[in-house]
Amino acid sequence: MPLTETPPDSVQDTLRSLAPDSHDLPLPETRISLAGDIAPDGTFGERWLVVDRTHLRVLTLTGGHAHLDLELPLAQIKEARTDTLVGNGALSLITKDGRTLEALRYTVALAPAFGAAARALESYLKEEEPPESLGQDLHKKVCPKCGDPLPDDTNVCAKCVDKKAVLARLLSYALPYKFRALLVILLMLSGTATGLVQPKFQQHLIDDVLIPHRHVSWIALILLSLIGINLLNVGIGIWRGRVVAWMSNHMVYTIRGQAYDRLQALSLGYYEKRQVGSLMSRVTQDVGELQDFLVQGITFFVVNTLTIIGIMVILLVDNWRLTLLVLIPIPITILATRAIWKAMRQRFHRMWHLRSSLSASINAALSGVKVVKAFAQESREMQRFQDKSYGLFAAGVGVQQAWQTYFPLLGFVTTLGTFIIWYYGGLEVFHNTSNNPHLGMTLGTLTMFLSYIGMLMGPLQQMTQIADWLSRSTAAAERVFEVIDAEPDVQDEADAVSMPHIQGRVELKNVRFSYDKNQSVLDDVSIVVEPGEMIGLVGHSGAGKSTIINLLSRFYDVKDGQILVDGVDIRHIKMHDLRSQVGVVLQEPFLFPGTISDNIAYAKPDATPIEVMRAAKAANAHDFIMRFPDGYDTWVGERGARLSGGERQRISIARAILHDPRILILDEATASVDTETEKQIQEAIGRLIQGRTTFAIAHRLSTLRNASRLMVMERGKLVELGTHEELLANPEGVFRKLVDMQQEVNKLKVV
Repeated sequence: MPLTETPPDSVQDTLRSLAPDSHDLPLPETRISLAGDIAPDGTFGERWLVVDRTHLRVLTLTGGHAHLDLELPLAQIKEARTDTLVGNGALSLITKDGRTLEALRYTVALAPAFGAAARALESYLKEEEPPESLGQDLHKKVCPKCGDPLPDDTNVCAKCVDKKAVLARLLSYALPYKFRALLVILLMLSGTATGLVQPKFQQHLIDDVLIPHRHVSWIALILLSLIGINLLNVGIGIWRGRVVAWMSNHMVYTIRGQAYDRLQALSLGYYEKRQVGSLMSRVTQDVGELQDFLVQGITFFVVNTLTIIGIMVILLVDNWRLTLLVLIPIPITILATRAIWKAMRQRFHRMWHLRSSLSASINAALSGVKVVKAFAQESREMQRFQDKSYGLFAAGVGVQQAWQTYFPLLGFVTTLGTFIIWYYGGLEVFHNTSNNPHLGMTLGTLTMFLSYIGMLMGPLQQMTQIADWLSRSTAAAERVFEVIDAEPDVQDEADAVSMPHIQGRVELKNVRFSYDKNQSVLDDVSIVVEPGEMIGLVGHSGAGKSTIINLLSRFYDVKDGQILVDGVDIRHIKMHDLRSQVGVVLQEPFLFPGTISDNIAYAKPDATPIEVMRAAKAANAHDFIMRFPDGYDTWVGERGARLSGGERQRISIARAILHDPRILILDEATASVDTETEKQIQEAIGRLIQGRTTFAIAHRLSTLRNASRLMVMERGKLVELGTHEELLANPEGVFRKLVDMQQEVNKLKVV
């Protein structure tokens, strides 16, 4: 386990002096040995935490010597925890006589490691073995190929993108349309062939008609043939373009659908580590980038490749010496393209990160526009937007200027072939005489060469644009595929059982949980809740109340222990069955853009208008709804902005009533509302909880008076459990102190 690093020799020597019977380190009984990076005086320095089977020790390394700062028998330690401070963290120990000792401090970078160490130490104090997974994956994400650090919101390494694999996967989306793809290939071949024969007609027109002044009737025939070939080429191009447009849009439709479907399936932990605007950028802008490439990039690449191959074959057959001279600039073009491509890929990845950051910033500002205006921070948000926008502008200018510098230089190099043809071709035309027509080159052949070279320059230059497209598109595709390939932290087990009807018995058995590797949020919480019971969750902010609710909804999975519903571990119940029987009323209810009726019926889309109205009446919402001119068809606005907080809450309760869950979760359902509205909401909740297992968080402790039992949480532990009266009767209890504190606050408000 990575919680046992090897200390320096001086630390080992000091430990040997404390344990003279041991001669080698790590000592056999060593369980934890970690290096901190903050000295006792607050400066950067090396301190070691070493825990064996009997003692915890902290040693400071100074000038090559290790000094023992703290030595404490494990038998005297009651609890170990980590505290998050400003810019650093601390490992704290609570002794059995009530003292709190700060063992050592560390920078934020080491917080995950010491968080894992605290949890391991807690297990050892209980004479248990810590989970095997504890302490793993503590290092910063790095690319497995090049070792460079990876951004927090992605596992894509811009340097190591496998373009071939990404492109192959992208093209695999065309497999369902293989017959159309075959048609497109045939149309590309036909279009290329019709385009390549035209200079041959021009050669015959000059050499066989115009120069010898004969076969005058051929002029009209050749011109009509050229017109027909051009019309055929136009028709083929239109047909090909329409088929490609149909295919590419269907492919992008499939990719976008897969990305959005996966975003819906991913657990909340995925979103907490990423900005919503960045994810929106992947589903919209990145997928749009793919559509551009599929519609134009691939078509240009295939057509231009066929054109280049066809022209080279024709020229080599006609005059291979002159053709080889024309090819001289092409290797330079290819090498230059490869070099610029490598340089540009990093810039494109930077542009994407800046663009997604800008999108996230706009999304946050618009979502919180009320707060922005309330505090008159429009200018600040505008400045923040300008800073990010300018960063994107500067990156975009750099990319485009680089390309605009490269393209003209490339164009000049590729046109060198034209000058070579004019010089050597012109000399050969002079050698070609009527006396010896087989010597040199005819004027028609020279014209044909120039036409083909002209046709060749365009595809060669466009191939550099393909490099640009491919660079941007493979990066965009990999970001989209990263979302599609992401595995939810919470998903159905292979042996998950179907439970369409549950009774509502809930048991938390030795539940432990942490959102990260730094600090435990729930620690050994156990309770049995019978069907129909109402459990009130009480405690300070951060005590773990909302975490219990999140675990009951299976937004996260417990790290250790079990949560059982009707005796079955919820990890073994199909998530659809579980969540379809769990109803949630949040402190800040979320309403979707739409009508009041749509929002009430969100959990039951097939509900009849009568059912919707019945639920609204039970939630004390019917009267205010009918005061709107459009009644239940009233548009609620973005996030329900047209309704008051109490109105939104009652619609949320109506939604839960219509959902008819067996387990109900109330998260501060009466917070931030006036007394009259709270009374109406309490009446609605009273009807809602009847016959349901209910877990309720309330900031007004008096509202939990009717709860069957109260769970009092403190620092992730269940410290008290009982009825409202039982807990009030204990003057030294945590709940009694919370009630007294709230009463004092209420008195101050009255004054």
